[in-house]
Amino acid sequence: MPKYDYRCEECSQRFSLVYARYADFDEATPACPECGSLDLARLISAVSTPRAERDYRKMSSGEMLSVLESGDGGQVDAMFKQVGAPRPAEPGGGQASEGGGA
Repeated sequence: MPKYDYRCEECSQRFSLVYARYADFDEATPACPECGSLDLARLISAVSTPRAERDYRKMSSGEMLSVLESGDGGQVDAMFKQVGAPRPAEPGGGQASEGGGA
């Protein structure tokens, strides 16, 4: 459900409104619950992003090739973003290495 945060420009009251659908937000005329003013400022609050459904880093080269050949632009994009991202640190504080060390 979409949640929108506001600050009233008249009385500085902060509040949130939740709508069941985006269409409900489009049709609404929000007002301050404290003073009734329509002079509101939308606030940016925490933003969440979905996690990747697949762990592309653990795929074999053949599996990655099948993703590329699938023609599914969304999965190809997600794979490139995930595989191209910096690797997380391994437990114990070390960084994952690419090959045999010196």
